[in-house]
Amino acid sequence: MAYSRYLLVLALLPVCLAPAQGAGNQWIDSITASLGKDNNSNKTRVFGVGVQNQWNRTWFTDGAWFLGGYWDASLAYMKSNLNSNSDLYDFSLTPMLRLQRYPDISSGVAPFSEVGLGGHLLTDKEIGDRDLATNFQFGSQLGVGLGFGDKARYELAYRYQHLTNASIKQPNDGLKLHLLSFGYNFQ
Repeated sequence: MAYSRYLLVLALLPVCLAPAQGAGNQWIDSITASLGKDNNSNKTRVFGVGVQNQWNRTWFTDGAWFLGGYWDASLAYMKSNLNSNSDLYDFSLTPMLRLQRYPDISSGVAPFSEVGLGGHLLTDKEIGDRDLATNFQFGSQLGVGLGFGDKARYELAYRYQHLTNASIKQPNDGLKLHLLSFGYNFQ
């Protein structure tokens, strides 16, 4: 029953953010909803929402592909089934680099790969049997995906994410997460 509440929040996010974009908000370029889990050693489930802001700079734009980037601000809820009271929220800000094909060249289909390293602030230091030692974590991400629809407005992506405190404090159990996300680009 608890998961259905979070799925409802994920489903309603685009409805809530659309008026902000329509009102002339220049920071939110796209939104994403993510679902995922760890590598099953900690039985952790992840539900997340995020907003993105495209960088005004691209590189290597002469061919069919280009390199760009964006800021990703996200909120995720994690729950482990190992303990009855084992959950936390994750607030993150991550700069992402993306190698992407121009959607106009391939009828609105735009495959991409991306990589990022950002900061995460967790509401708890433990989840399941993992002791993360600090509330601040670094999050490295590696992803692949496909933009589709008019101007590749919709996105479906897979991301591998590793959370670690980089041995600032011991223990440094970390989390390894597999995420599927769906996104909508307002531009």
